[in-house]
Amino acid sequence: MSFSNEVRNEVARYMPDKPCCRKSELAALLLFAGQVDKTADGQLLKITVENAATARKIYQYVKELSPWPATVESEQKNRFRKSRAYEVVIEPQEADKAVLEEMGLFYPTARRHVPWNLLGKACCRRSFIRGLFLTRGFINRPEGNYHLELVLSDTRLAVEVQKLLQKMGLKAGRIERKNHLVVYLKDSEKIADFLRLIGASKALLDFENARILKSMRNTVNRQVNCETANLVKTIDASVRQVELMDKLIKSQRWEMLSPQLKELALARLKYPDSTLKELGEMLNPPLSKSGAAYRMRKLEQTAEELLDQN
Repeated sequence: MSFSNEVRNEVARYMPDKPCCRKSELAALLLFAGQVDKTADGQLLKITVENAATARKIYQYVKELSPWPATVESEQKNRFRKSRAYEVVIEPQEADKAVLEEMGLFYPTARRHVPWNLLGKACCRRSFIRGLFLTRGFINRPEGNYHLELVLSDTRLAVEVQKLLQKMGLKAGRIERKNHLVVYLKDSEKIADFLRLIGASKALLDFENARILKSMRNTVNRQVNCETANLVKTIDASVRQVELMDKLIKSQRWEMLSPQLKELALARLKYPDSTLKELGEMLNPPLSKSGAAYRMRKLEQTAEELLDQN
């Protein structure tokens, strides 16, 4: 099961206590998954979702919050993948036009807008966003790239959803993909805030655990890469210094080195794998890492000058 479906299953079972919050969530479910169809007998409002728990939630909300009779149907969308779609069908009457308009559907033409009149309270805005995710939301597994998106088909709705998320402290981006507009979050902190906002507690815990593991893994990798790079630099410098000392010995200019430089050169020849800090501790008197580095630079400079005299 995808992480998106895990989150949907969890939040579909989350039932707000307040009637105003339930109404706001139903408004989102109708707005983003509903379609008004004309029939010979009048009008049908069909809400199509791919999650059985979401369909049950819609049916329960409709029975509780509206005067409309409702039925639930299912159909197999893809025979090989065995995916199913669930359709809640309700029959609003002409007298119910005001109810649909209040929920963001301009009956019967189904022109859509965010029903700001229902979203005066923060709890209602959270419920509305929960319904939005249930119908239009997708989220990557946190082990991969951080990405949450809400796929919309209307520019006006996309702008209003961005505005709503901004009110909740979530600054979302917007891009156009084929025939859809996508409102998205890529920052892991904001995605965690989004999951917390819609009440996906278990998904949030899984997300945070994966995020911590990924952060630790990245930190370890950076440390290993840094240590590897430092080791390579140390080895390269040691090889260069040993070759330089060998050339100086063969050129018979070795005796022209000062006693301090000669002591460091002998230490390097004897211990080619040692770091500058370790070489400094072998000298008499011992030198710090910075002192050994300074003397090594002086040794290399002097050796090159002596070799250039040939």
